[in-house]
Amino acid sequence: MITDQESASSQTVPDAGESDPAETPSPSANEVLPVLQRIDRVLGEIRGALDATERERQHKEFSSLRLIGAILQVVVGGLVALAVLDWIFEARVEALFVKLAFAAVLQLIALTAFLFWRRDGSR
Repeated sequence: MITDQESASSQTVPDAGESDPAETPSPSANEVLPVLQRIDRVLGEIRGALDATERERQHKEFSSLRLIGAILQVVVGGLVALAVLDWIFEARVEALFVKLAFAAVLQLIALTAFLFWRRDGSR
């Protein structure tokens, strides 16, 4: 015996927004394959661009300005250390000031070299 509820539930009408899965045609392999190939090609291009950017970020070109700045920084450190030793061993004050003044000038030259190196690298 079928009740009124059972007969009503078996005869439901789908909403206007719903579509019956049996009625929608599934795309064939011939239609899907070109789309997947295109997606694969675009993803490959994106991967290549990201790899190239990473390679450029890791490997910087040699810069003579950076080398000069680094060498001058080492010389400045040595001059400051000698000035400290002169101060500790109570050497002449004039020698101490000459070393510190020379270190200050070399430090400015080193900073200028680093500044120009950075400016050249940003182009």
